Amino acid sequence: MKTAIVIGGGIAGCSTAFALAQRGIAVTLIERHEYLAQEASGNPIAMLYPKFGARPNASSTLALQGFEFTLDLLNQLPEKDKIFEACGLIQLAFNAREQAHQQALLQNKRLNFLHHLDMTSASEIAGITLKSGGLFFQQAGWIKPQVLCEALCSDALITKMTSTEALSIKKNMTQWLVNHTFVADFVVMCNANDIQRFAQYKSAKITPVRGQINFFATNKVSQNIKTIICSNHFVSPAVDGTHAIGTTYKPNDMNPHLSESDTHENLNALRAISPEIFKPINIKNMHGRVAWRSQTPDYMPMAGQLIDEEKLCSKPPRYNANPADLPWLNGLYVNAGHGSKGMITAPICGEFIANLAINNTLPLDVKLASRLNPSRFLLRELGLKQLANSLYQ
Repeated sequence: MKTAIVIGGGIAGCSTAFALAQRGIAVTLIERHEYLAQEASGNPIAMLYPKFGARPNASSTLALQGFEFTLDLLNQLPEKDKIFEACGLIQLAFNAREQAHQQALLQNKRLNFLHHLDMTSASEIAGITLKSGGLFFQQAGWIKPQVLCEALCSDALITKMTSTEALSIKKNMTQWLVNHTFVADFVVMCNANDIQRFAQYKSAKITPVRGQINFFATNKVSQNIKTIICSNHFVSPAVDGTHAIGTTYKPNDMNPHLSESDTHENLNALRAISPEIFKPINIKNMHGRVAWRSQTPDYMPMAGQLIDEEKLCSKPPRYNANPADLPWLNGLYVNAGHGSKGMITAPICGEFIANLAINNTLPLDVKLASRLNPSRFLLRELGLKQLANSLYQ
């Protein structure tokens, strides 16, 4: 039986472990915290909401395929109703730029599940009075990430090693050794901003982005919210008696404490969506949570097998080299850099890696798969952009 070590117990690690186990691979999942989903995947709820560019591009393609894949994955899980609610989402057309963007999306035939709502229809679907119409994503909704991660790791082939920190990765003959203790055929790094602690991952460019989410108890008006409502922030329906509002975006801000300015930013966004909900909120009764997304320079996740940085730099290949001849680190993979889109992109990237590991048909177009490779930044720095865009045949 093939074996794998997955490092990181958030949505990227748990969905990767699930995909590997589905292929009969025995997985050891290493998580430094006592429980799964304690970092960026640790919010009480997360929004399952794909974002698309006005023009078709790689990011939009991944968002669409990832959204469909995650929905299918959720439908496979027992007790799905305890994990996910497809309450729908309204993206408000809150300014001229957003209105133009939405008009462009409505022209895209691949996005025929999007529906335009005028202000009256949007208010009726949302359950509260809104100041504008927008786009309705009927299949979107909220997820409980911690419950999802536990469900993904319930397979008998997955062994969870919590309260355990991965400190070293080394090749031992044909297998990989983690902490001089765990041995496996494959290692998949899914620990977000911490991947650069390991020498093999130095070229995997990543930036921590602080995000703050705030919570408030239901009030007379907010209890009527039936869908997620977004402007440049979001407010959720009540889940377990509490609404979520967020999320702020602060690259390289490592402040672990709740920020008063970020709380006011979230509240101001809520006030713009619904003054009636905002008015009775007492800020002293609010609480919140801080976490760090992992963001790449091109805003695409990193998913795939690594190339040996030292060998690549010491003897760079020609621009038209055969990708199979590159110095691949066989059995060493990454699933990270998902930014705020982890629920959309991490599961399909886990599926992609599991297929790579057993040389199976890829679930992604080969050009898109190349755009995700974690060594793409190094190849581009070496002037090998053409090669970076064609790593899979």
